[in-house]
Amino acid sequence: MIIISCDHAGFDYSQKLMQFFKKNNIEYKYMGPTEFNKEDDYPDFIAPATSEVLKSKDNIGIFICGSGIGANIVANRQKGIRAVCALDTVSAFLARKDEDANVLTLGARLTSFRACIKIVKMFLKSEFEGGRHIRRINKY
Repeated sequence: MIIISCDHAGFDYSQKLMQFFKKNNIEYKYMGPTEFNKEDDYPDFIAPATSEVLKSKDNIGIFICGSGIGANIVANRQKGIRAVCALDTVSAFLARKDEDANVLTLGARLTSFRACIKIVKMFLKSEFEGGRHIRRINKY
C-alpha cells in the first residue's frame, strides 16, 4: 500500500498525485490534511503516516512538503524507515536499489509536478538489489 501525506506546501501536489493514482488504478491511503491550511505543519501529518508505513514491509510512503527535507527528517526519526528526498529519477532508483528505501519525500517548491510523477514512477518500479547492500543496511 502506498501511504501519501503532506503539509500545506505539498497539499496541491498530494491532490494531483492521488488523481494520478486513481487514473492508473494504483492503491493508496491518504493521511494528509483534508483541505489547504497554511498553518499545517509537516510533523503533524508525516509522523502518523510514517507509523502507517511501518505496519507492513510492503508499504511505501510518499510524503510531500515544501523542500522534501522536513518530511524526510521526520520520517527518518522512526526506526525501520529509510527515507530519501529525491530530486531526480536517478536518486529515486538508487535509493530503492541500494538502500531499500521505503519512503520517498518530495519538495513541491523545488520540483515540478511533472518531474515528481517521473520520480514517483521510478521509485515504485525499482527494487532492492540485496547482496552487499544488506550488510550495509544491517549496520544501522
